Amino acid sequence: MYWWRQLNRDTEEFLGADQLPLTDECYWERLSDAGYDVAVMGVPLNSPPQEVNGHFIAGGPFANPDNYTYPAGLADTLEDRFDYQLHPKEYPNVDTATDPDIVADFDGMIRQRFDVAEWLLKEHDPDVLNFTLFYINVMQHKAWDAPAVKQLWETIDDRLGNLIDDGDDVIIHSDHGLHEVDQVFYLNAWLEQKGYLEVADADDARSLVDVAKRITDALGISDQVSRFLPKSIREFVIGSGPSLLDAGDYEDRIDFSTSRAVALPQGPVYILDDDSEFRDQLAAELRTVTDPESGRRILDEVVTAEDVYGSPLRDDAPDLLVRWNNGFEVKNQHSGAEDTVFGPPHGVLADNAPEGIVIAAGPSFADEEGIKTPYLYDLAPTILHLLGEPVPEDMSGSVAADLYDAESDVAQREVSFVDPSETASSAAHEAASQDVNDRLQDLGYLE
Repeated sequence: MYWWRQLNRDTEEFLGADQLPLTDECYWERLSDAGYDVAVMGVPLNSPPQEVNGHFIAGGPFANPDNYTYPAGLADTLEDRFDYQLHPKEYPNVDTATDPDIVADFDGMIRQRFDVAEWLLKEHDPDVLNFTLFYINVMQHKAWDAPAVKQLWETIDDRLGNLIDDGDDVIIHSDHGLHEVDQVFYLNAWLEQKGYLEVADADDARSLVDVAKRITDALGISDQVSRFLPKSIREFVIGSGPSLLDAGDYEDRIDFSTSRAVALPQGPVYILDDDSEFRDQLAAELRTVTDPESGRRILDEVVTAEDVYGSPLRDDAPDLLVRWNNGFEVKNQHSGAEDTVFGPPHGVLADNAPEGIVIAAGPSFADEEGIKTPYLYDLAPTILHLLGEPVPEDMSGSVAADLYDAESDVAQREVSFVDPSETASSAAHEAASQDVNDRLQDLGYLE
């Protein structure tokens, strides 16, 4: 999985995260299979809920309110006892994020989650609790460093103090950092400007409706396909409803036979022709792109997929990934003006930065600063080793030994490994079909 959406080269179509099955086991599934009582709360992309030895609560932004817990009856308990709210009543935008009602709603959701976490620890005493707070990320993207964001972090800090006991081993981490956005670089518009991407003009609605009806009626998949149709066409075909993302319209107009490259938001770039030298040429050109207002370089670096993921690469891997400098955001194309190459912040005030935080504390961890910061994917093997479980040989990342106290048993214990195996949960993930794109638009990731 390389981003929330990625390109299937064989079919020349873009797939959403709900169409990309998680076929490998999460670390908590391995612990569950080994007999540990696990509690998992709020991890994105884990919907429908997984069957575990313990409790599982699916998280934003894609969790289905009709099916988000294991065991299934846990949802009734959460809603009856805690008035549990899975998603915000209203997704904020940059203009509304600091509205008192929206801030109060987010604050209430945070408090609910801590209430549930405390209840799980007290009533069920799991061996491992994985507790994710997703929607603070949404708020900080939209409001950045506003006092309202600080207020939410103060709530989290206060509740963490009540949740954690001195004898617990605790890891607190983010999946990325954030930085303020001054300027947006629309990468696909730049590719079009350079002649590397060909996108047809939108057809008139009548002809598109005819095509959509013919295809969906023939395949019997109107409900699934309709969520990718432009709003005006979707309303004509199936009636009015919530606003949907129009990314599918843009992607359907890409001419793959003449295009040489296409990009997704936040940096994945796919090479579409067989010219072996074009990848390096494109990377070199991207490295020179500057902001016309400030003259600053947009991109810190352009790297190949092999540099990031190693070899051999999967067929669905992008070819290049761009790393942008602070102050900039990289998107694919502007929703209102597809030919816009540079523009002011649009959808978010803060964008992802590669360096997040890691805090480890407890009997097994070193009480010092300045140690080597692990990568996000190092945490799963680190946690498995912490609990004395073997690490799958094909698992990305390594045990972050620097985090452990040198005198602790876990630091002196040799890391053991086990042959990888797939999990039966992959079939359940593949069967899940939830509306991803409108959530991504709400979050500001997609135009």
